[in-house]
Amino acid sequence: MTNSMSQDECARHRSRIGFEVEVVLQGYWQEQLAPELKAAVLADWADELEDWHLEQVRWGLREWRRENPRRKPNPGDIVAVLKKRRGEEYAARAAALPKPGDVQPVITEEARARNAARVAELFPSIIKRIPEVKE
Repeated sequence: MTNSMSQDECARHRSRIGFEVEVVLQGYWQEQLAPELKAAVLADWADELEDWHLEQVRWGLREWRRENPRRKPNPGDIVAVLKKRRGEEYAARAAALPKPGDVQPVITEEARARNAARVAELFPSIIKRIPEVKE
């Protein structure tokens, strides 16, 4: 995702991810970090999550908090939540696809006959009738 962003857009995206991470992490007990260390921690999170849309990151952080209310996440935990969700959505889409035996013909026999009649009408020299064989 960040491959298609300008440097400014990427920096804003990473900053917003850092903000979302801080919002969730403030709900856990944590010691006061020096500004340099806090910046490094948020950069680490942004490195892992920058290829995901902000809405996905926000959802993943909140999903982690709902499912693990007493465990502080690390970036890998959130990526795992997001990949699991992506897999579930992919599986649901795949299950909704028709099975090979359930596929209906793209064109019905009636439509095929109408098309053949129309082609014969428009281009009579193309259609060569084969005489019927009589026994």
